[in-house]
Amino acid sequence: MKLLVTSDTGFENVLAEELRELANASIAHMSSGRVFLDVDEYGLVNVFRSRIANNIYYVILVREDVYTLDDIYRVVKDVDFTSFIEPSQSFAVRSERIGEHSFTSIDIGRVAGQAVIDSYMQAKFTRLKVNLDEPDVEIYVELNKTRLVVAVSLTRESLHMRRYRVFNHPAALKSTIASAMLRIAGWKPGNGLYDPMCGGGTIVIEAALWTKGVEIPCIAKRSLDLGMIGKLAPQAISKLEKLCSRIPVEWERVHIGVDINPRFVEGAVINAKNAGVDDSTLFIVGDLVDVTPKIKSMEHEFGKEIDVAVFNPPYGYRMKPGGVAKLYRRTLEVLKESGFKEIVFITSAIRVTENVLAEIKNISVERLKVIHGTLPSIVYKVKF
Repeated sequence: MKLLVTSDTGFENVLAEELRELANASIAHMSSGRVFLDVDEYGLVNVFRSRIANNIYYVILVREDVYTLDDIYRVVKDVDFTSFIEPSQSFAVRSERIGEHSFTSIDIGRVAGQAVIDSYMQAKFTRLKVNLDEPDVEIYVELNKTRLVVAVSLTRESLHMRRYRVFNHPAALKSTIASAMLRIAGWKPGNGLYDPMCGGGTIVIEAALWTKGVEIPCIAKRSLDLGMIGKLAPQAISKLEKLCSRIPVEWERVHIGVDINPRFVEGAVINAKNAGVDDSTLFIVGDLVDVTPKIKSMEHEFGKEIDVAVFNPPYGYRMKPGGVAKLYRRTLEVLKESGFKEIVFITSAIRVTENVLAEIKNISVERLKVIHGTLPSIVYKVKF
């Protein structure tokens, strides 16, 4: 079974590593924000357990040497869609274009949509209904230079929509990026985790969900196209049900978030409760300079060593000149002085960050270039 799994741009290798571990996947190809892989039916269920994946597609075909809209029409029209769409169902085509072409992704969607209609009419003598807003089946068509991918979506919306987020921080981090950063940090479920700028609590909550064994398809069922999954892999539905019947484990409150803004901390508490992890998270109102050393000094009370910090700091667009550098410098110094061994953070304030890191002695730094929203950013991994 060939799948296409998407991530935020830059996190492809992190996603591929996760999929190998979860589903014993064979990675066939990677490109910007996309991982193509092969799995068996049992592996399919485990792909849905990914904490980093945004969308998952079943690949119908991949065709090389596709240059024109006429080429796209011919290739798509040759596909037998009767295995994927019932006569009474509606469909929509979502299209993407990568590279330079004389036409747009909208043109691709229009031509591919007509090809689907004509193919189905030829096979079933039925004209399919188009529903662009809430289709029963979503067909994905991507032209990457001259490489055409035709796939059917197994997710109705991005899996980063965990739905526990009642309070929305004005600069909230996507849950899938938060999970990728936890993996980059080398953090293991059950270990202590610290976010000194927790905002709405996404990083802390994702860590707690992972520790408690709460699986993504179980909290994002509405994001899955269970009907299509059942068609392609009938045994997958019962396996998903079995997966979601597991009772989350109880755990200590070793997933800790701090924020200086009381409203953000209140929102984080609400989100954690909605996610069912309020028993294993701790959110504190305070200045990280004061709170961080106290957290480290209380490790014996938590019963776990807390030496990994993962956070999403402000990028400075609403701060005074020099404010970002001062905040970053103070944060890194406090974490280092308090005894943290490893930190991971994401920022688009790259020049400021590089200058601050150059001032700190005896550290090692790894960098991963990513896109956060629409901003070119870097995930920094710092070891003290």
